[in-house]
Amino acid sequence: MSDEQSNVLALASEEVALAGSDNVSAGLQALEVADDIESASRAELAEGAIDLTRGIDKMAVADRAAALGEVVAAAGVIDIAEGVELLATSEDIAVQSAIVAAMGEEDLDVGMKLAAIAGQLWAVSSVTKLMEMPVLADFLAQKNEELHEIAVESMMRSTATRVLSSSMEKSGEEVAELGANEVEEGLSRIAAAEGLAARSEELAEEGADLMVAGMNELEESAVLDDVAKEIATEGIAEVAVGAAELGASDVLGVIAEEEAEEEES
Repeated sequence: MSDEQSNVLALASEEVALAGSDNVSAGLQALEVADDIESASRAELAEGAIDLTRGIDKMAVADRAAALGEVVAAAGVIDIAEGVELLATSEDIAVQSAIVAAMGEEDLDVGMKLAAIAGQLWAVSSVTKLMEMPVLADFLAQKNEELHEIAVESMMRSTATRVLSSSMEKSGEEVAELGANEVEEGLSRIAAAEGLAARSEELAEEGADLMVAGMNELEESAVLDDVAKEIATEGIAEVAVGAAELGASDVLGVIAEEEAEEEES
C-alpha cells in the first residue's frame, strides 16, 4: 500500500473518530435531556397526584359541609316555628291574664257593695234592738254576719285573682321571651346554614379546579415521559453509532499504522 493510501486511511480514521465523538457527545447530551425531562415528568406526576387528592378531599369536605348546612337549616326552621308558637301562646296568656284581672276587679266591687249592705243591716239591727224588736234584730244581725263573711270572701278572692293575674302576666312575658329567643336562635342557625352552603360551594369549586389541574398535570407527566423515552432512545442510538464509529476509527488507524510500517520496512 502506498503512502497516499495510508494517509487516506489515517484521514478517514480521524474523520470517523470525530463523527463518532460527535455522535457519542450528542447521544450523552440527549440522555441528559431525557433525564431532565423524566425528572420533570416525575415532578408533574407527583404534583398531579397531590392536586387530585386535595381536590377529592375538598369535594368530600364540601359534601359534609352541605349536609351539615341542611341539618342546621332544618333545626333553624324548627326553632322559628317553636318560637312563633310560644309567642302566640304568650299572647293567649296575656289575654287570659287581662280577663282574670277584670274578674278580680269585679269581685272587689261586689265585696265592697256587700260590706256596705252588711253595715247597713248592722245599723238597722241596732235600731230594732232599741225599739224592742229582738226577733227582727237577731235576724238582721245574722244576715249582717252572713253578708259580712261573703264580702270578706269576695274581697279575698279578688286579692287572689289579682295575684293570679300578675303571675299569668309574668308567665306570659317569660313565654314571649322564650319565643323571641327561639326565633332569634332559628334565624342565627339559618344564617349559619347559609354560610355553610356558601362555603360548601366554594370548596366544591376549589376541589373541582384542583381535580382538573391534577388530571392535566398527570397528562403532562405522561406526555413528558413519552418524550423522555423517545429522546433517551435517540440518545442511546447516537451513542451506539458513535461507539461503532470510534471502533471503526480505531480499526482504520491500526490498519493505517501497519501499512505505514510496511512501507518503511
